[in-house]
Amino acid sequence: MQSTGFDITRAEAQRVGIERQIITLSQQSKIYTQRASSLPQLEQFQRELERKLKAAQTTYEILLTKVQEISVAENQKIPNARVISYALIPDQPAGPRKALFIVGGAGFGLFLGIIAAFSLDLMDRSVKTVKEAKEVMRYTLLGIIPGLSRNGKNHYSVTGIDRPLPKIIGRDIPHFPFGDAYQILQANLKFLCSDKPLRSIVVSSSVAKEGKSEVAANLAVAMAQIGRRVLLVDADMRHPIQHHIWELTNAVGLSNLIVNQVSLNAAVLEVMPNLYVLPSGVLPPNPMALLDSQRMATLISNFTRDYDFVIFDTPALSGTADAAVLSNLTDGILLVVRPGVVNLDSANAAKEFLTQSGQKVLGIVINGVNVKREPDSYFYYTKDAIESAITSTNDSSLTRQT
Repeated sequence: MQSTGFDITRAEAQRVGIERQIITLSQQSKIYTQRASSLPQLEQFQRELERKLKAAQTTYEILLTKVQEISVAENQKIPNARVISYALIPDQPAGPRKALFIVGGAGFGLFLGIIAAFSLDLMDRSVKTVKEAKEVMRYTLLGIIPGLSRNGKNHYSVTGIDRPLPKIIGRDIPHFPFGDAYQILQANLKFLCSDKPLRSIVVSSSVAKEGKSEVAANLAVAMAQIGRRVLLVDADMRHPIQHHIWELTNAVGLSNLIVNQVSLNAAVLEVMPNLYVLPSGVLPPNPMALLDSQRMATLISNFTRDYDFVIFDTPALSGTADAAVLSNLTDGILLVVRPGVVNLDSANAAKEFLTQSGQKVLGIVINGVNVKREPDSYFYYTKDAIESAITSTNDSSLTRQT
C-alpha cells in the first residue's frame, strides 16, 4: 500500500511538471509564431536596404570615375597663351557714343512702330476703303461722297445731341466736290429704273454715325436744285435730327400726322425752293406701331401724289426694323456705308437682315470717303483737285468760326 501511494504521489508530481512544461512550450510556440509572422516584413526591409546599398555603391563608383577623369584632364592641360602685344593706353578718355545710341534707338522705335501698326491693322475689323465696302455689301455702287476733316472744328452742333450736325450743300459746303457727288448720286437713282421712275426711297445705314441723315438731306437738296419737288421726311422717331439741320421746331411732324392731330400743310415746311421738310414730330413710345400702320401707307401714297420725290430718313438697321417696314411701302432702300465706322460684322449682319426680310436694296452710297486712300478712277475729278477743295472748305469753316 505504501508503495502504491508513493507511486501515485510521484505520478502526480510528474503530471504537474509536464503541465508546466506544456505551458512553457505553448508560450514559446506563440513567441516563435509571432517571430515567424514578422519574418516577411524583415525580409522585405532587408531587400530594400540591399537595393539602397547597391544604388549608393553604383553612384559612388560613378562619382569616383568622374573625379579620376577630371584629374586626368587637369593634368593634361598645357598653357598655350602668350602675349602678342600690350594694350595701348588712350590719351583721352572715351565716353559713350551717344549719336550711335540715338540713331539705334530711333531705328528700333520705328521698327516697333511699324510692327504695332501692322498688328493694329490686322486686328481692325472696320471697313476702310470703297473697295472693301463693295466687296462686303455686294450691292450696286450709286455714289461716292468725299469726306471732310473729322477734327471737330469743321462741324457745329447743338445742345442735346451727341453728334455733329450734317452740313448742307451751298449753305455749309461748296458745290465742288460735294454738290457734284450728290448730283451723280441723284442721276444714278434716276436712271436706275428706266421703266418705272423712282418716287420714294428710304435712306438708312448698317449702324449709327455713318451719315445717313446727311446723305438724305443733301440728296434732297441736289434733287430740288434741278427743279424736282422733293419732300424730306424725318422718319427717325428715336433720334431725329432733320429739324436741327434745317433749324425747325419739332413740335409738329410725322407722328402727329399719323394720329390725325394736324393736317399735312401744317406739318410740312418749305426750307428752300422745291424742298419741303416734314420733321419727326413728338417722339412716340413705340415708333414701330405708327410706321407699320395703314395710316402710314396712306400718307406715303399721298406724299408720292403731291411731290415728285419723297426721301425718308430712317434709323440704322442695327437694333430696329423701322427702315425695313418703310422700305416695303416705298420703292426701295438706299444704304449708306461709311468707311472707318462700320465694321465687317455689322455690315454682314445688315446684309443678311436685308436678304432674309426680302428688302429691295437700290444700292449703296459710300459716305465720308478719304480720297487719299482711293484711286483716281473712283472720282470724276482728280484726287488733287478734290483735296484742294476740301482744304479750302476746312479753312473757310475755321475762318467763319473764328
